[in-house]
Amino acid sequence: MIRVIPSNKLLITYLVLSGITYIGLLTNNLFGTYFGLMLFIVFTSYILSWYLLAMLVALYSRLVFSQSSVELTVDSSTSINAIISSSMPMRWEARLNLIHSPHIQSSALNIRVNYEFTVKLTGRWIGSAKIIGGIMELRDPLGFLSIQRLLLCDCVDVVVRPRQLISASGKIGVGGYAEHGLSMEGRLGDFRSLSTYDYEKPASSIHWLTSARVSELMMINRSDYGSCPIFVVNASSRMLIPQNGKRPIDDALQVISDSTSYCGEVRVILMRRGHVEERVMSRGGIPYLEREIRINVISVSNEDNVLMDLPGYFRKYLSKDELLGIAYIKAPMDDEPLIEDLNKVINAIGGKNRIILLNLKAGG
Repeated sequence: MIRVIPSNKLLITYLVLSGITYIGLLTNNLFGTYFGLMLFIVFTSYILSWYLLAMLVALYSRLVFSQSSVELTVDSSTSINAIISSSMPMRWEARLNLIHSPHIQSSALNIRVNYEFTVKLTGRWIGSAKIIGGIMELRDPLGFLSIQRLLLCDCVDVVVRPRQLISASGKIGVGGYAEHGLSMEGRLGDFRSLSTYDYEKPASSIHWLTSARVSELMMINRSDYGSCPIFVVNASSRMLIPQNGKRPIDDALQVISDSTSYCGEVRVILMRRGHVEERVMSRGGIPYLEREIRINVISVSNEDNVLMDLPGYFRKYLSKDELLGIAYIKAPMDDEPLIEDLNKVINAIGGKNRIILLNLKAGG
């Protein structure tokens, strides 16, 4: 799990030193010959000494995080402490790139071995991600040679949750999608009235905005006809492809999350060609739903259509499950739901006024 990377400067330096010695031999100049040999030996001693020490530091280093799990929301940031601990008593400077899926963003870090450092993580996409390790790079002070080491660690689970947004709108299109609109409580179609909270009722019935205004817990009374919409979601590969840094699946999951603020739990039907699946989702399960959709799509994709932020020469050291966790789709596959299948699902559900289509369009 170690890679040695010589620079062009190293090759040029050896050519120059060899040239000095060779010219001294051709001209029968003893000073030039011995001077070239001395420079060659001193330079080689420096390179070999640094290489030996750097290899020992890299071989006996491990990456340790202070936490095993982190939670944040989209576009928010959090920090986590870590250390590269080495058995060698060195305090060398190194560069570290963390290995994780694009759900979170982290920049390359200039750290010092055997010193604790702080990693800033920013939520980018909704989902459940993992930090499985990092690539440590040691570079000699003169820039002749660098050594990269893949440091695997106990996974840090990172859960990126949807924003806690409540938007009032009539019939809207989320990210250009076709769906029946939602608007505050009325967007569920069955809001009746507000009353003082009954402690025998579930906490999901509390209307927090009104409670905050009147300084008393107030709850939503709903009609007996259904309490929440049913979401039919496009779960094809296209939903996972970023567009200007954002994915369609994130917009869909945000709508579902907004609905759970009132419903507690909602029915979600996932559709892609040849596959229909139903889930009952609460807000806490939304990141794991995204992971399930992503892993299912990646598993049936070919290797050429899967990208990873990891050099190919290190991939052979990771298991299939670890690679799946950091992989993402490069291009859409031919797995869009058919309109006939969508119509069958809608007809089976019944009560079309309670159905919300996310990135799907019902047939005429």
